Amino acid sequence: MTLFIRLITSLFYAGLLLGSLYINTLFFSLVILVMTLVSLSEIQHITTKKVPVVYIFFPVALLLPFFFEQTKHWLLLTGIIGVLLLATFLWTKKEINYSKTFVTVLSFFGVSIPLVLLVLLSNQNPDFVAFFFGIIWLNDSGAYLVGSSIGKHALAPNISPNKTIEGNIGGIAITIIIMFFAGCYVELFDVKTTITVTLITAVFGGLGDLVQSKIKRKCGVKDSGKILPGHGGMYDRLDSTLLAIPLYIFILVLFGYVS
Repeated sequence: MTLFIRLITSLFYAGLLLGSLYINTLFFSLVILVMTLVSLSEIQHITTKKVPVVYIFFPVALLLPFFFEQTKHWLLLTGIIGVLLLATFLWTKKEINYSKTFVTVLSFFGVSIPLVLLVLLSNQNPDFVAFFFGIIWLNDSGAYLVGSSIGKHALAPNISPNKTIEGNIGGIAITIIIMFFAGCYVELFDVKTTITVTLITAVFGGLGDLVQSKIKRKCGVKDSGKILPGHGGMYDRLDSTLLAIPLYIFILVLFGYVS
């Protein structure tokens, strides 16, 4: 029954994202806005730190490029800085106090900016966003299937004991193979770009998952919330996208697909 509930929730989640993506840009923006606000609320709940100002980050950052075109490049740079900050947080052995400052920084760099970048990408080409989600979802599913089947060596035992090295490598390999053939079929990117964005997105998708796992372990909670039956909170569903989005877009900029 739990697996069935997870499946139904996943289908609804994917259908809402992809459906809104291709129906209307404004609709997709509103969907991402709601997901962002829910995620920010969950972060404040599990850390017990209330920082109301973080709720304005997403709408303000999203509106800026409509008035100042160059803001898009600064937002991408900010997103990459966020990736570096969260990667540092993930691998540091120092004890970090989950203060209001931490919640503010996480909310801005680790949630709002990446999701703003995703909306801006959808304005240029919704197919780019769909391809991104394809990588993320395949990698998550592949890592789970391989890890539960043959996983023996913990990837990060002090953060997420259930994640394995075998699952991580298997998920990435499966994703690269499937997305390579999918990329050839839809002819969205050339082969070099397809393999590069798939590899980088899958790797940093896994790291994003670990960042959230570390936060939850410190806070002593299993899930960030209960809004998605069988999956937990919205932040639980978005975690693997948040580190990957800025780098995915950065690669597309480098290879000339995004201006």
